[in-house]
Amino acid sequence: MLIRKKKTISPDGSENQSLWFRLMSFSAVWTFFALMLGGYLLSLTFQETIESNFDDRLDGLLENLVGISGTTSEGEVSFYRAVVDPRFEQPYSGWYWQVSAIDMAPYRSRSLWDQSLEPNLESPAHQTRYSNITGPEDQKLRMVERDITIPGETTVFRFSIAVDRSEIEAQRDRFDSILIYSLSALGLGLIAASLLQVYLGLKPLRNIQRTLAKVRSGEVAHLPKDFPAEIQPLVDEMNALLDHNNEIVERSRTQVGNLAHALKTPLAVLMNEASLHKGALADVAGKQADTMRRQVEHYLRRARVAATTKIITSRCDVTPVLADISRAMTLLHKDKKFSLHSGENPQEFQFRGERQDLEEMVGNLIENAAKWASHKIDIACARNGDQLIIQVSDDGPGIDKAVRDSVFMRGERLDEETPGTGLGLSIVKELSELYGGEVTLLENEPHGLLARLILPAARS
Repeated sequence: MLIRKKKTISPDGSENQSLWFRLMSFSAVWTFFALMLGGYLLSLTFQETIESNFDDRLDGLLENLVGISGTTSEGEVSFYRAVVDPRFEQPYSGWYWQVSAIDMAPYRSRSLWDQSLEPNLESPAHQTRYSNITGPEDQKLRMVERDITIPGETTVFRFSIAVDRSEIEAQRDRFDSILIYSLSALGLGLIAASLLQVYLGLKPLRNIQRTLAKVRSGEVAHLPKDFPAEIQPLVDEMNALLDHNNEIVERSRTQVGNLAHALKTPLAVLMNEASLHKGALADVAGKQADTMRRQVEHYLRRARVAATTKIITSRCDVTPVLADISRAMTLLHKDKKFSLHSGENPQEFQFRGERQDLEEMVGNLIENAAKWASHKIDIACARNGDQLIIQVSDDGPGIDKAVRDSVFMRGERLDEETPGTGLGLSIVKELSELYGGEVTLLENEPHGLLARLILPAARS
């Protein structure tokens, strides 16, 4: 699994780590320090244990040495038998014993050969004393010593046992090695478990993200109510926010409709009264009332579409709309042939918006093509990612490239003899831009005009 460091920028410009990174960082750091501390304590405990056991063995050897010792009539130290371990007989074996006294030559094990342990006889050792010394050939030795007075003698003898410490060091190193590998494996296992835990713990949030994308594309209207108890309150608030948003938009659309009815009636009265009277004043009043009616319809349409685009659940199928308009145009223009190409999977062509807005845009394009076509009008629909591409082409005279942009201006007409108001293409342009799309006019090969309409697509 790839661990990626994610950062977001807060409103004040500072960088905030992602929640996933924060959880994993805390888990990894805590695991590292916990294992380090645990490993140190285990290693220290094991070292103290093996040193304690080692010292107990030295005590046993010292007691054995004292137990087999005695003195001769001349006051010399003698031994009833040899020390049990044969390594005391091997030169420089690392196992040594020695009996020393002030102003006397020491009694040594054969393993010391021509060396001695050099105990500090000036410092009394009434209790058993342990120390680390350097012995023959720079061996690191662990020595135990004690002052003993043999019965019948007044001389105080220093009994010493020294054994090579490499044995306990080897055990400690082996234990530390095993401990490092074990704790490393445990640490990796804990981090893997943390990764899985964080992944599963954040999965409901990813589900919320995917469901919100479906809500935005219009596939569903609300988030489901099957999230964990800790996240369900957040989901409920989101659903309440969606309902509130739709309620506000619906209320706005109702007010827009009420305003339209309120204005249309007075305007209709003015236009009727103007038509009943003759004269310059009546003509001016009639023309101005008609202009006001068109302006009211135009801006009410813009307000309605602006409100509609805020409804994130609105969507409609494109293919039925194209088919219905093509059939209607076939009845109006019986001398023209209309061809519809909707691809192999027309179900994926869904517009993220209101059906009536799509009908108005596509209807104006097809009507304009039918008005200028000689015989044939082709209508095609395709999808490119999150975009719908609707193309309407004809075999008419086309439009010169230099004046194509001007036909989108309100009331602009290139041919005054052809019936029309000059509002159709401007309406298409305004509506498409309100939805975040665009409309362009291109040259159709070998001749004619191709109108390309790009609109946001709803997710399938």
